[in-house]
Amino acid sequence: MKQLPLRAVSRAIDAFPWTALGVLVAGAATGALTWFAYAEMDLVLLVLGYGALGLTGLSTLFVVVGIALTRLRVPEIRELDAETARPQPTGFSLPGLAWLPLTRVRWTWRAPTGFALRFDPRLGRVHEQVVASRRGVHAEVERRVIVEDVFGLARLGRWKRSPLALRVLPHVGALRQLPVLISFAGGDDWPHPMGLLQGDRLELRRYAPGDPARFIHWKIFGRTRKLVVRTPERALTRAQRTVAYLITGADDEASAAAARVAVESRALGDEWAFGADGYPDGCTRIEDAIDAIVRSVEHGERAGRDLETFLRIQERSGPASLVLFVPPRRGPWLDAALASLQARRGRARVVIGVDGLADPSERPWWKRVLTRAAERELADAAELEAVIAALAPTRAPVIVVDRVRGQVLGEAHRKAGRRAKAQKKKAA
Repeated sequence: MKQLPLRAVSRAIDAFPWTALGVLVAGAATGALTWFAYAEMDLVLLVLGYGALGLTGLSTLFVVVGIALTRLRVPEIRELDAETARPQPTGFSLPGLAWLPLTRVRWTWRAPTGFALRFDPRLGRVHEQVVASRRGVHAEVERRVIVEDVFGLARLGRWKRSPLALRVLPHVGALRQLPVLISFAGGDDWPHPMGLLQGDRLELRRYAPGDPARFIHWKIFGRTRKLVVRTPERALTRAQRTVAYLITGADDEASAAAARVAVESRALGDEWAFGADGYPDGCTRIEDAIDAIVRSVEHGERAGRDLETFLRIQERSGPASLVLFVPPRRGPWLDAALASLQARRGRARVVIGVDGLADPSERPWWKRVLTRAAERELADAAELEAVIAALAPTRAPVIVVDRVRGQVLGEAHRKAGRRAKAQKKKAA
């Protein structure tokens, strides 16, 4: 409701052919002609006044012609798949107006937001390329087209809605594949204190009323006159199923890209299910999983609250290993992840995606100001370590993948970075 008056004002301004400078120049020229040039018969003021009015009039005429030319229909594509941080031609173009004197054309996207435009002049037209900063799905594009003169005297604009089924995927960068993420689940292959009671009956405990008599260890009873029964040992087996889940949060684009790579490269094994915030039912087809990754950005407020529901649904089909894709920053999602990981010790892994690591404390304040935009693209090393420390009590292996370098950042990489930092401080 608050945006409606602003949009109406903006549209009204775009329909008015003169800018504030154009009104000022035309008004000053008219006043100079009326009150000074004619009254004093000043030829210099006559020339300047008529020149200013003529320039304003010509600029207005050219702008009107230019805005009319932008209304000519051109074929537009209706469906488009793009990737974040990658220029993608949209098929939209407008006349370059290079042949029209004093005139230029430009446009912006009013909706959806989070897109940067690049322009490619070719064969008398300006072709549009779009660079997305966030994954997502959009149904239409609203553009604001502006035609103006080079002096800033006249300007006309129009708003154009175009249907465009735009799907933006997280770009994978150099991250072409992930290590196989198949983990362990309850079974009887390897004894493990975190496993389920599904191994061979090798453990012993005292007999309790209701225990089957066939499990009583009679030899021990004969020696000690005490009743003990055989119980299954805690053990693990390689999971036949893997369930993966993407939790949305701040700076989660690299983690979403890692999830995409895991699904497309079949790093989850042959039998898997994938879920994400907003999609607790899960899916087993690659296309459906990619769609869930893309659309999960619309459910950022869920912050992992659908995780336990997803796991309960999937575990009805039997035990499975769990792979969590989580953001590199702490947030409301952390509590939900910790609760699920604590309940599934020994059969879960965590994957965190980053776009390189940055330590803001390493750089002088003036460098941080000058490279502020670049710093935002890098993961905060301190935040990442805080997330890993928070997940440590669950004893779940944490895999950090760098989308820029396409490699796994093990603990050795992070320790090397901390040692280098300590050496720099010591040298200083």
